[in-house]
Amino acid sequence: MLDSAQTDLRNSFASGDFEATLNMVSGFEHKGIYEGKDAVLLNLEMGSANHFAGNYSESNLYFEQAEYQIEDLYTKSISRAIKSFLINDNQLAYDGEDYEDIYLNAFKTLNYIHLGDLEGALVESRRMSYKLGQLNIRYNGLVEALSEADTSSTDPDKWTTGETNIQNSSLGHYLSTLLYAKTGKQDDARISYNNLIRSLDDQPVPRWDNPPNRKELSQLTQPDTYNVLINVFSGRSPQKYQNDTRYYFDEIDTYLKFSLPELELFRSRVTSVQVSVNGEESIQIPVIEHMDLVAREVYTVKEPIIYARTIVRASLKAIATNSASNEVKEKNEALGRMINFFGKIAQETTEKADLRGWQTMPGKAHLGVIQLTPGSHSVEIQYLSKSGKIIYSDVQEIEVDSEENLKLVESIYWN
Repeated sequence: MLDSAQTDLRNSFASGDFEATLNMVSGFEHKGIYEGKDAVLLNLEMGSANHFAGNYSESNLYFEQAEYQIEDLYTKSISRAIKSFLINDNQLAYDGEDYEDIYLNAFKTLNYIHLGDLEGALVESRRMSYKLGQLNIRYNGLVEALSEADTSSTDPDKWTTGETNIQNSSLGHYLSTLLYAKTGKQDDARISYNNLIRSLDDQPVPRWDNPPNRKELSQLTQPDTYNVLINVFSGRSPQKYQNDTRYYFDEIDTYLKFSLPELELFRSRVTSVQVSVNGEESIQIPVIEHMDLVAREVYTVKEPIIYARTIVRASLKAIATNSASNEVKEKNEALGRMINFFGKIAQETTEKADLRGWQTMPGKAHLGVIQLTPGSHSVEIQYLSKSGKIIYSDVQEIEVDSEENLKLVESIYWN
């Protein structure tokens, strides 16, 4: 039921009617589609739906709740992971993917900017890189505990983590640099800018990507040269799908099924974004972070643990089936074969990959800053294809206040 709800949610969000999406998620909650174990998911979806509907305070409340729940479940991660040796991951409380935990802080940052609280926004932007830097520490302890709890194998290399070169978020450092500068912390802004440049070098990017102009990025450290932040999201986050692998060992009449979640990138038609103000010449808004590629890279740290848990669970099910079957066969051959048969069916039907995830997370973040005079302005955000054709155009009428330190203009095209 949740799988079909997630599909409906993606379709609604893609339409751009965020109030309708908000109502849909609220309806799912009332119908009990999001159960107690899916509370993190519910809060992530409500957070993003409220954000794009313009309800920034409400959005922050939901993201704060999701962040608290993720942290609380992390403290129970060892006992939960050991429990998953025996039951399907779908039956456990969803504790959020690491990339989801990171990017919820990006939305909290943007919410605070909309609300005029730049100090609050700064705290959230710094959390993004902090969490990335803690990934290996978090999982090393989990691997050690799982290795000790696993009595099904003596293989010392069975329990391990994946590796990633990503230790910082370009999006987080971009926002931190800007916010440090705008709150009068120039030394911190320069340090954050240097971290931004380093993080751009470490970030996974497509070979056709045009990197941001370093000279233009240095403008972030000069707060008097801009008063408007353009933040544009394009594309979607990776979607999970189930990859099944089956083995049958005829000589011992043993059946194993492994159902593994894998991430599939969404192929957006958008390859670049440009902005025109008051009909004047368009300026390019570069991709600061490929959120989808970062998500896939971050997921590789956890992936070996998921695989090992799945193998242990399938093996224990097969061992239990064979043990019960052999014990009964000594007294009743036909009944023993029946138990073996139904045990295989049970493994086939109950082994299912956990495909839950934050459905409305975007795929790419494009950012740029401009200086506008106080007053009314027409801002046109154009989403372009690889050939340079305008796929979608979002025109917004904005009002720049002379007393406003930073105006945030946001747009999203999710297709």
